[in-house]
Amino acid sequence: MFRIFVTTIIMTLAIPNIALARIDILPKKVVIQERQKSGEFSILNLYDVVGNFRIEIVSYKQDENGVYQKLDTFLNPNFDPKKVIRFSPRQFTLEPGERQKVRLLVRKPANLDDGEYRFHVKAIRFVNDDLRRNNTGAVSLLMNMGVTIPVIVRHGKIYSDAKIQNTQLNISETDSKPELEVNISREGNSSTIGKLDVIWQSQEGDEKSLGMVSNANIFTEINNRKFIVPLQEIPKNNGHFLVRYSDEVKEGKVFDEVVIKP
Repeated sequence: MFRIFVTTIIMTLAIPNIALARIDILPKKVVIQERQKSGEFSILNLYDVVGNFRIEIVSYKQDENGVYQKLDTFLNPNFDPKKVIRFSPRQFTLEPGERQKVRLLVRKPANLDDGEYRFHVKAIRFVNDDLRRNNTGAVSLLMNMGVTIPVIVRHGKIYSDAKIQNTQLNISETDSKPELEVNISREGNSSTIGKLDVIWQSQEGDEKSLGMVSNANIFTEINNRKFIVPLQEIPKNNGHFLVRYSDEVKEGKVFDEVVIKP
């Protein structure tokens, strides 16, 4: 009983310290086009202590709600990222607030089929001691923490398109914030890496941004995805909503847009 009580106290003291600890990766995704052989990203140490970091490869599968499921094997049997991807550096130490640029080198296998190949990069901060006492005398629990981003490798002739199929405006009587439910379908042999915007266009021609979802990605393992866009308000003046799904990789490209009257 005494051991259980002590463990409970330690875990309670640890929670605020864990919540304040953080790692970040920029950018939030890496896309390597056909003629490119490398990419790069940066790891930021947002902890208040020195940390040892390591880059690992993991695989995730996306569902129609945007939820990711971790896989034990890679997505495509013809592309094993652990064999064709090299990182420089792969392991390093960062001071508080410091960042490290990591270069990602791709060696595509021979006779690789045209298409898109994806995996995730995970940056892990390793901690040697499970428990550490800070300068105030309080005990904090330190854990191995990590954050991931998708890496997309495109090869040969690729194409993708997307259409906004269904929209539904949801207004709750108890919640002042409305939302727009949007279903988007994808076709082609590559993902759509997009941004979803909801814009109010008044009869006078004025425009106002009401909501936006970045990283609105539809990967190749699914053909449809559902999005929820929180809206700032429902304007009182006459007009309509413009829902636009645009490409975040190719600037200026719009996959699709529709007009919705409230």
